[in-house]
Amino acid sequence: MNRLKPEKLIVDAAIFDLDGTIIDSVGIYHRIVDATLDRLGLPPVSIARLRDAAENDEFDWQKVFPEKIDTVNTDLVETAWKVVEEISPQMFSDAVELIPGAADILTRVAQGGLTIALVTSTPQKSMPPKIVPLVDAGIHHFFDEIITSDDTTRKKPAADPLIECLKRLGIAPEGSVYVGDTRVDIKAGKAAGTKTIGVLTGFGDFESLQGEQPDAIIDSITGLPSVLRI
Repeated sequence: MNRLKPEKLIVDAAIFDLDGTIIDSVGIYHRIVDATLDRLGLPPVSIARLRDAAENDEFDWQKVFPEKIDTVNTDLVETAWKVVEEISPQMFSDAVELIPGAADILTRVAQGGLTIALVTSTPQKSMPPKIVPLVDAGIHHFFDEIITSDDTTRKKPAADPLIECLKRLGIAPEGSVYVGDTRVDIKAGKAAGTKTIGVLTGFGDFESLQGEQPDAIIDSITGLPSVLRI
């Protein structure tokens, strides 16, 4: 369902975020954070606190540590990141799946003649297990460009990753749309001059996405035909 505007967008390229947009990873991140906290001898957190900590694309451990913990303790934060680096590849490999219907809709977008690309804040070293479900579904070849956090100095919400993607594609910002699940995605798309679509399958909810005034908000990428002319 298109939650904002009824008009269909006309674009030459559809650029997608990865986590929460194409792959169903919110639950995995919740398990990773809880496992990390357990390793540190700290209590688990709710999904709401996880969403709050992940809101700005730079995970804020201060928002999941108990209040009695000295949140300026950088050693604890560094230890947490080391645990995440240790356990996350296997946890993703064991559980990551595509958002339901993602393979079919990406096939339809590609068949509709749109150029498809991926812009993610995931570092290149962490990409392999996340790409597996795209490879298994036979849709990885649809992506003409994949931009990770290693490709630009600044990450989203800065425009840099999207600008780099558009430069490689040879497509003007106004001829493209960025599809993502968070406020950061919408901010980055707007900063780069693209059209923007929010999806409700990841970390952002309707209210937070609506606050950034995207061109449309849909339940998942399966709703793209309702907002894109494909």
